[in-house]
Amino acid sequence: MDFSKFVYAYAISGGIGSGKSSVCKILSSLGYEVLDADKIAHQILEERTQEILERFGDGVLECGRINRKKLGAIVFADKKKLLLLQEILNPSIYAEIFARCLRLEEHRRVYFVEIALLFEQREELNFEHKILITAPREEILKRVQNRDGLTQEEVLHRIHSQLPVEEKIPFATQVISNDGDLSALERKVREWAKGLG
Repeated sequence: MDFSKFVYAYAISGGIGSGKSSVCKILSSLGYEVLDADKIAHQILEERTQEILERFGDGVLECGRINRKKLGAIVFADKKKLLLLQEILNPSIYAEIFARCLRLEEHRRVYFVEIALLFEQREELNFEHKILITAPREEILKRVQNRDGLTQEEVLHRIHSQLPVEEKIPFATQVISNDGDLSALERKVREWAKGLG
């Protein structure tokens, strides 16, 4: 799969709690199509329930479905288990993203793809336009603890499972700093989007 062939696609990424979803909501409000890789991942996770249970045990099951918080607690505390989960899910996730991008390219207008691990998986997800959202670490910790009900230790496990932001910046075609409130972020995104056509 050659993701670099998608000339109208702009991949939006950033570490946990950076504000990439907020950026995508703003872009959606401006009328742009936004693909959410996380939603695609949830769909694939449901499809692979039996395989997940075989590898990770019944402890991740709740009311007949995978409890993503329980699964997350396991994989983000153990890098080998995280890699195992990615091996199970990623090929199908990438194939679905690729198929949807193919369809959107036919419209010949800019669209966005929100992908958390764009830079970690850059060999597989080699989009031509890569937008990195950054935010101060203290803000990230507060946001994720409040949003997801996680402990600071659990948030740090997730942060450390991703590449440090300094290592992502050289591979980004654009960096948007989310270092203010939501209104400030919206102004930045709207201004940037003006040049996209």
